[in-house]
Amino acid sequence: MCDLSADIPVFNRRFDIVVHAAGDCRPDMAHAVNHIGTRNLCKGIETSPPRQLVYISTVQVYGLDEGEDIDETVKPMPKTDYGISKFRAEEYLRQWCSERNVVLSILRAPLIMGTGMKGTLRSMVNGIYRGYYFHIKGNDARRSIIHAVDVASAARLIAPAGGTFNISDRVHPLIHDLGEALAHRIGGKRIYTLPPAIVKFAARLGDRFPAIPFSSKKYSQLATTLTFNSDAISKVINWHPHDVVNYLLTHNYDENSL
Repeated sequence: MCDLSADIPVFNRRFDIVVHAAGDCRPDMAHAVNHIGTRNLCKGIETSPPRQLVYISTVQVYGLDEGEDIDETVKPMPKTDYGISKFRAEEYLRQWCSERNVVLSILRAPLIMGTGMKGTLRSMVNGIYRGYYFHIKGNDARRSIIHAVDVASAARLIAPAGGTFNISDRVHPLIHDLGEALAHRIGGKRIYTLPPAIVKFAARLGDRFPAIPFSSKKYSQLATTLTFNSDAISKVINWHPHDVVNYLLTHNYDENSL
């Protein structure tokens, strides 16, 4: 084990492929883990660079809060600490790999579903489980998402090719359907539907009182569409990601599931 934010790892062997998936979305840790941690990892493999390196980045590098079918031609303009630190890591890796003839693949992921998930998905699960998550009546917002098993398979397949790619399940489910699938996974919890005005009022209260587990930012995440085009990677590799909502509804999870 090694804390990449503070230490340079020591390896006693050379690796053909390195998949760098370490990351942290917390504002106070993002720079140390995502940017400095990437530099420390590279220092650890400096003497014997791998042939191929895959970096799991994020669509937050684009700095967009809403939009549809956003592809890799859009110029990154990250706004959050997480997005900025991930983009700096991307830039560092491009230079480092170019100077050492290492094939670099960057996978920009949206919401990642799987064991240990954090951020928006964890908030949704917590809210559904505790009874304070609600559907917004008439909400037709969609979000790009991908399951962790498909991030892993994409990393394995893309490693020899190199390039920068968005990844998603290509379904971009309705947030309503995603919520229902999560509720199914945690014991068939019921999610009630409220009018937008009431949910907005709850968000404003959350802005004023931190003890309320809801805010205008969270409302925006639930009520706006943000989807990313991931066609480019399929022109390079034979990759068929799972429909995340269907996977949640039908997969029989066991201790080996992600």
